[in-house]
Amino acid sequence: MKILALSFAALAASSAGALAGDLAIASRVTAVTVHPQGAAVQREASFAVPAGVSVLVASDLPTDMATDSLRVEGLAAGGVTIRSVETRPEPADPEADPVRNAIADEIETLEDRVGGLDDRLAALDLRLKFIDGLAENLPQGFAKNFAEGKGVDNWAQTGEGLAAEREKIDALRTAVRMDKRGLEKQIVGRRKALDMLPPVLPKLSARIEVTAAEAATGKLTLGYRTQSAGWSPAYDVSLVLGEAGAEPKLELVRRAELHQETGEDWSGVALSLSTLRPAEGTQAPEPYESVVRFVPRYDAKVARESLAVARPAPAPPITADAAAGGYGAMANSEAVADFGDFRAEYRIPDPVSVASGQGSRSVRIATESLKPTLEVRAVPAVSDAAYLTARFKNSSGAPYVGGEAVLYRDGAFAGTVPLDFTAPDGEVALGFGIDDKVAVTRTKLQQKTGERGLISTEKTDERRYQIKVENRHDRPMTIVVLDQLPVAEAKTIAVEPLAGATPPTEMAVAGRRGVVAWRYDYAAGETREIVHAFAISWPSDQDVFWEN
Repeated sequence: MKILALSFAALAASSAGALAGDLAIASRVTAVTVHPQGAAVQREASFAVPAGVSVLVASDLPTDMATDSLRVEGLAAGGVTIRSVETRPEPADPEADPVRNAIADEIETLEDRVGGLDDRLAALDLRLKFIDGLAENLPQGFAKNFAEGKGVDNWAQTGEGLAAEREKIDALRTAVRMDKRGLEKQIVGRRKALDMLPPVLPKLSARIEVTAAEAATGKLTLGYRTQSAGWSPAYDVSLVLGEAGAEPKLELVRRAELHQETGEDWSGVALSLSTLRPAEGTQAPEPYESVVRFVPRYDAKVARESLAVARPAPAPPITADAAAGGYGAMANSEAVADFGDFRAEYRIPDPVSVASGQGSRSVRIATESLKPTLEVRAVPAVSDAAYLTARFKNSSGAPYVGGEAVLYRDGAFAGTVPLDFTAPDGEVALGFGIDDKVAVTRTKLQQKTGERGLISTEKTDERRYQIKVENRHDRPMTIVVLDQLPVAEAKTIAVEPLAGATPPTEMAVAGRRGVVAWRYDYAAGETREIVHAFAISWPSDQDVFWEN
């Protein structure tokens, strides 16, 4: 087998063999690499060519493909060279759709059978008319023979025979009508199936000119890109707490919600999912210069004169004619995120089928068993509920692409949350709902306002809260209580802790000013009290307000 390559030098070469002839080839999608936006598609087609120049025509390519991305390679038994590749549009041809033709043939066969049943009903109706005619004349003959005293028994037998024949014909007509009704229902169903077929779309054809030293056979591979496909990540995250003393376990299942609208179904293809985003560009945007100037002084007289002399004419509105010419409103450019080196590609082990335009297909990518660190977080100033949180590291070597995560706790559905993009070795924190075995209450013990000082007085606002935390689990738990400590932006406003206040273990949590936390490890059944107390002071000739 020899590898074929597109030879541009061969374009100028003259052929010593026969004149080029068109040879139709059928191609099918065999492999697809899907990106979050777009896909790289690979098709294969077998061919047989005589010696000389031939044009292999694959007329089953989708119109949404990027024609400038088409690449053709191949293998052949014999000396075969690819000279050129050309793409041409092909109009839609519903009569060439094999699925549509097969259903149409079924409908035609069913209609012929219905016609045969109609003919049989007509024959039975004729027999019935004949029997009814005999029955109408039966009383006259019976009366005449009865008066003469002869043939009474024969006429009785004749009447019984006509009645039996009538009953037989009625039974046959009923059976034929039932058969006809069944066939008509089948016709209605097949016509619905025909109507539900996607419309036959135009196609592109690839005309591949090859030259062969002798008759040869081989296989072509056609690769191209399309924007009519993509995938989005989804995750199933299951947290198992187990019995007291058991280590918690966390299982993360990666899934891909795959869709494609290329106009043709992918049947039994080798599927790969890539996190690369070629549709979002390859280079960072360039910043524009920023110039600072003085604001020109406003002169009302000069402004009026300039407006009177040089007022521009209003722009004409966009009319229907302009819109019909292909014009539309210009879009503003937007920033595009580029994740750089963070990439991964997943190959699905089994062949996958994805219908075009039929919604999304969920594909399982991988399963990870992780060791989470548990903590319970509570914000008693906002809610009395405490929430179980699991923290874990992305140890898979591939990033978690942002998507929706469906959470389960001990087998029960716990909710859905967004899982943000996380680089390898990055930490993820997911909340698994309310933890009823941790009780947190916040009680206001004191709020006192007043003034202090003799010469320069200042106003004060003192507040004291008691936070009670109970770990009702039969295992140790890390519990984090978060609250607010006012932040002063003016030098004359002071915020100070009061005597007896419990110092926070964390300040400016997650970089947020004024957010404080008390993080402690609680033994099973342990209860703690936290005192959150502070004083605010400011000059007495001013007023302050709290901005949350």
